[in-house]
Parts: sequence; structure tokens; C-alpha cells
Amino acid sequence: MTTTLDKRKQMDAAAKEVVKVILRNSPNCGWIDTGGSSFARIDGLLCTGNPSNRQLAAAIEIKCRNISISDLFTKYNGELMVDASKVDALKSISVMLCVPSFLVCYLMPSGTVLKTQIANDKGELVCNKRNESTAAPAGMGREVVVKEAAYIKLDGTTIITTEEVCKTV
Repeated sequence: MTTTLDKRKQMDAAAKEVVKVILRNSPNCGWIDTGGSSFARIDGLLCTGNPSNRQLAAAIEIKCRNISISDLFTKYNGELMVDASKVDALKSISVMLCVPSFLVCYLMPSGTVLKTQIANDKGELVCNKRNESTAAPAGMGREVVVKEAAYIKLDGTTIITTEEVCKTV
């Protein structure tokens, strides 16, 4: 039987593999991990240049979803659901750091990694999204609550890999 802790470890391992995919698709870039705390607003920052002269290039939030790309389009009309506060955080960080922000989503069953720009370097929303109140878990393995969800249309999304990143249990 898979526990919440097992699922969390699996998601964390998958997110680390997604970082490798991001870096493989971002030549001459490095990664600054900001997701070491449950209080982190984003998972990391992509930077360019050598370690002694780095410049920030993007703010990244990584999500792992147990849904295939075909189901995402057939069952969910090509919309990815995330907590609306994540979109707000990405916009705020883009303003503060003057970098664009992206949501990178690993669709585990199909091994697909998608990259969707959320905000430009001024914090202006560039994705097509709608907000809606929905009943969803407060977090992995936590109780269901009513919260504001953002449904992000995958228009303009880039597929950065279709290789299986991490085996699911």
C-alpha cells in the first residue's frame, strides 16, 4: 500500500528529474533550488552565465500530475489545474526579480514534460487562465477543502520532453 509519504518521496524524486530535463533543454544555464522548504513560493530559478557571473533568467514552479497528456486534452479540455495562489506567487516573483515565470508540469503516465509561461518579466499574466472555486485536497494526503483554483489553458505550451522521466508506483 502506497502511503502519502511514499507519494511525496516519489513526487520529489520526479521533480528532481524534471530539473535535469529543464537544464538539458536550457543550454548554458544553471539551477538555483528554492524548493527546500515547504514555505518556498517556487521550486527554483534558472540562471545563465558561469557561477561567478550568474544572471537570473526565469522563475520555475514544477508540478507532477498523475495524468497522461491525452487525458489532459480529452477529459480536461487542455486545461491544467493549479492552486490560484501559485499563479499569484509566480506573477509576484516575476515582478520582484524582473524575470519571466514558468509552470513546468510532468505528466507521469505519459512521461511528458510541459513548459507554460505564466508571466512576463513585469509580472503581467501571459497565459490564458480562468479561476474557479473547487473542492480539492489542501495538499498531498490532506483533507479536501474549497479553494480557488486556476485552470490554465495549454495554448502556447511547449513540450520539452516525451521521455519517461521517473517510474511511477
